Amino acid sequence: MFYPPIAGFLVLAGVMVSLAVVQQQGRLKRNSAIGIRTRHTLASGEAWASAHAAASPYMVAMAVVAVAFGFALLTIQLAGLPEGAGHVVVVTGYVVIVAVALVVWRVADCAAKAITEQT
Repeated sequence: MFYPPIAGFLVLAGVMVSLAVVQQQGRLKRNSAIGIRTRHTLASGEAWASAHAAASPYMVAMAVVAVAFGFALLTIQLAGLPEGAGHVVVVTGYVVIVAVALVVWRVADCAAKAITEQT
């Protein structure tokens, strides 16, 4: 049974899309709870905004990846395929998501660092 990982992938997708939408609307202000928080992104409001704008497409990509793996697990579940196939998809999905998360962090940090070095 793979329902918990399916829910996990879909919750992650929802969070990433929500963050991207809120950021694009300009409502994600610098804070200590939500968003990409590094030394450079927290340096100023301008660095925060620049970092999140640069990372937004990658956050949406992470959401797409999470939805894709969630639906892959649902397909495995509904098709009655062996549990081993589901385990491989779960592990692969989380490895890909961690890789994309590292890209999000790196892109955001580099964009914020470029702003902080200008000032």
